[in-house]
Amino acid sequence: MWKSRDPFIIPGFSADKRQGQVDNFYDSHEVSESFLVMGGSQTLGRLVNLSKQRLVLAILAGLFLLLAGRLFYLQFFSGSDFRNIAEGNRLRREWLAPSRGIFFDHLGNPMVENIGTFSLFFQPAVSSLSTEEKQKIGGIFKDLELTDQETADLLNTTGYLPVAVKENLNYEQALGLMLKVQDSPALKVIIDPLRKYPADGSLTHLFGYTSRITREEKDKYLALDYQLTEKVGHGGGLEEYYQSELRGSFGQRQIEVDALGQEKKVIAEQEPKNGNNLVLGIDLGLQQKIVESFKAQQPHKAGAVVAMDPRNGQIRALVSWPTYDNNEFSRGISSQSYQGLLDNPLKPLINRVIGGEYPTGSTIKLVMSLAGLQEGIIDRNSTVASTGGVWYSQWFFPDWQAGGHGLTNVIKALSESVNTFYYYLALENFDGHRGLGLKKMLGYFSSFGLGKITGIDLKGERAGFLPSEEWKIKAKNEVWYPGDTLHLAIGQGDLLATPLQVAMYTSAVANGGTLFKPRILEKIINSQLGQTTVVEPEVLAQNLGSKNNFATVAEGMRAGVTNGSSRRLSLLSVPSAGKTGTAQASNGNPHAWFTGFLPYQNPELVITVLVENGNEGSETAVPIAYEVLNWYVKNRLSD
Repeated sequence: MWKSRDPFIIPGFSADKRQGQVDNFYDSHEVSESFLVMGGSQTLGRLVNLSKQRLVLAILAGLFLLLAGRLFYLQFFSGSDFRNIAEGNRLRREWLAPSRGIFFDHLGNPMVENIGTFSLFFQPAVSSLSTEEKQKIGGIFKDLELTDQETADLLNTTGYLPVAVKENLNYEQALGLMLKVQDSPALKVIIDPLRKYPADGSLTHLFGYTSRITREEKDKYLALDYQLTEKVGHGGGLEEYYQSELRGSFGQRQIEVDALGQEKKVIAEQEPKNGNNLVLGIDLGLQQKIVESFKAQQPHKAGAVVAMDPRNGQIRALVSWPTYDNNEFSRGISSQSYQGLLDNPLKPLINRVIGGEYPTGSTIKLVMSLAGLQEGIIDRNSTVASTGGVWYSQWFFPDWQAGGHGLTNVIKALSESVNTFYYYLALENFDGHRGLGLKKMLGYFSSFGLGKITGIDLKGERAGFLPSEEWKIKAKNEVWYPGDTLHLAIGQGDLLATPLQVAMYTSAVANGGTLFKPRILEKIINSQLGQTTVVEPEVLAQNLGSKNNFATVAEGMRAGVTNGSSRRLSLLSVPSAGKTGTAQASNGNPHAWFTGFLPYQNPELVITVLVENGNEGSETAVPIAYEVLNWYVKNRLSD
């Protein structure tokens, strides 16, 4: 073969032709300059093939390394995640709801029930629903008799809070829905226990109710590891106050399912822990009798009744009237029913025992009498002449009885509620009589719990109000007048107290000078261990005065029953003591009060009754107190 020393001289080609072929080769193969100088068409072809092979091998080697790296990552860094996903394809986790703790009264009577029901929930967080899925859900909603608007509202709901579509389903309804929704990621039927309360509303304000976690509460309860479909305590009652004790904790179980989501077998199960049972100091029979009496005698008035044991502060009954049916809230109250409660002029949603603030009327004379005795300003024999009222400067301050009550000591002042006696006791120096003065009066009022919350185990308690010189200047831009002090001495003016606070200072009179913290809970029964924890009495203040001085005040209350404004209670077979009160209202008739206790010698029950705009205490409050105490004597003291 002929060879040329010139690598680009090829026989049979002119110089121009040779140059064109070289240029064409260069352009078509885009080879490097070093490759072009090797010469020879065969050599060029072999080299080009070799270069292609090497390139392919390099690419294959790179892909292999990439795949090996990916497999390494999946195996050692993401293996557990994919195993969990695989498990999830065949395992389903179900939450097991605990049974909410039950309330018992102090005699062992159950006060509420847990009823097993089912509810259908829609999960709005599932945002990637197909048109087909939405149509299927719409069909289910239509079967449940939801309107087109209700269906549209549900499907357009945003957020992560599950929405109850249909509640209180029975077993047959729930089973049918479970079959329909088993393939839907947005719908779920859950076991949904329902709290059932007495239908007469006797425990409404005491318990409140259970209902769904609201949107505003979502973050709070999620932080506490709650399920968003749970019902929790609301309404300020014991259901809310003792939510953590009553709730218990959820269990769970893992279920193996087939490709269609049908249950095959239970793999693992953790039982739920039921909530603790709570024994209250409440007497259910007494509670229901109070509701019955108020309904029979003052159905169109608002009011409150509280009964407590003066020996330890245990609440025996707590009723705010009117009541409402807390079962409506438990089942899911309609907007129409709720609006009806809001529009009711008697405001049934208010717990008046702890949230109603009223002038005390003459019930404050219990504290005024004790203060005068304790300060040595009066004794049981000190007298004033009641002639129908007193003049202070150009202002007249009357007794309630025209012409007055005659010569009056502290026993008569309490039994007949003689205002003149307390007018003289109020001012430091009035018409030759030495009195307490505003500062000492307010000090005694405060020591008996006025102007501060009691700490009862309910939510929504109000503190009442103690006026002062500083407050009046700041609030009304007025100085404090002697007439303000005279009004304060008989429970009028700006002084405000709750019925519970009045019951508390009445209890201090009954027990001889100790102020107990009022409490409703008596015992906690642990549902897991069966152990019982007793809630011990808590003393807020003691030795508020001498036993003799408290006995004198109690004697005045006893005289109120034997020959005073509480005479109706003299019909009871057990001696009792009481004090009425009439307090001016900002609108309408005066508020009517009664507060008292029995037995007189060894008191075990204090009762305080308030009737809003009820006129005289003897006219409307005493009859309710009589009916309730008469029942108590026959059904409890005789035991």
